[in-house]
Amino acid sequence: MSEQQFSELSFTSLQLPEPLARGIADAGFERCTPIQAQTLPRALAGLDVAGQAQTGTGKTAAFLVTVISRLLAVPNRKTGLPQALIMAPTRELSRQIHEEAQVLSRHTDITLLEVVGGIDYREQAE
Repeated sequence: MSEQQFSELSFTSLQLPEPLARGIADAGFERCTPIQAQTLPRALAGLDVAGQAQTGTGKTAAFLVTVISRLLAVPNRKTGLPQALIMAPTRELSRQIHEEAQVLSRHTDITLLEVVGGIDYREQAE
């Protein structure tokens, strides 16, 4: 992304949980894109948001940061149990979401699983 595609809001100013902040740094994210700057403060505060932006503007990261942050904030969270479900309309988008979630959550105890239609259930379980 070009310099013009970033806002003044930095990810460090969002006061995110440390394991998530490390994942964001691993992803190379420093400053929010406009869609992230408009939605993250509200979403992290527990408010509903809706946004529309072009491909490649950071929408996936915006909702993943919110989901991961909220999961990490749950007291006495039981690991190993489903805690969030993200549905995507295509395998390609599902793969993109899963890959980005892996980077952002790599320093957490969150386990990710991608399940897609049209593939044998046993094959996916393995």
